[in-house]
Amino acid sequence: MSKLLPVIVILALLATILNYLPLKRELAYRLGISGDTTLSCCDENKLSQNGEFDETSSVAIFNNEVIDYPKTSLASTVRLASANALKDVLGTTNAAGEEKWIDISLDEQKLRAMEGNRVVMEFPISSGKWAPTPKGDFSILGTYYNLPNVPNNMFFYKGYAVHGAYWHNNFGQPMSHGCVNAPLAQVAQLFEWAGPVLPEKTNALRASADNPGTRVYVH
Repeated sequence: MSKLLPVIVILALLATILNYLPLKRELAYRLGISGDTTLSCCDENKLSQNGEFDETSSVAIFNNEVIDYPKTSLASTVRLASANALKDVLGTTNAAGEEKWIDISLDEQKLRAMEGNRVVMEFPISSGKWAPTPKGDFSILGTYYNLPNVPNNMFFYKGYAVHGAYWHNNFGQPMSHGCVNAPLAQVAQLFEWAGPVLPEKTNALRASADNPGTRVYVH
């Protein structure tokens, strides 16, 4: 029996480790047996059409766990630039006519807002962990304030968006189902900087030929 004791201890430790929920979830996703079919943040056909904050929402769930979240409107974080400052500048160019574009490096887990070759904003992000973030050259399709109560959404491909995340603070590491999570303060600034430009008192907008979306390069 004493000879078997080390084996029993090792097996018990392995069983404990394999039943540890975060590790169990990680293994399930890596082995493709999680049963989770989520491939993006949302169904692009069910996007919020008005960007209104749902003040009646009472629960938020992340990775099957109930989490705390802002219970009142985050609208005060959205309007960082005045309407007059945005009026004469499309979301795709700056006042000097240089292209405004967003560079997202999945290897570095960083987002850079560019004007020509100049970096005007840079901050860590969390891209897809449970499902991959699509790579390619895209444009912002539309901007939505809330889906639901997720701030500053900038959709660039189907249901994939750059948006604020209040449910974790692990930026710099993959954490999402494919969307690009960003810190709340920084993504609010990016939302104001990027196109399409939202008219005053508007929280949701589809990009158009007259009000195009900023280019987003994911690599």
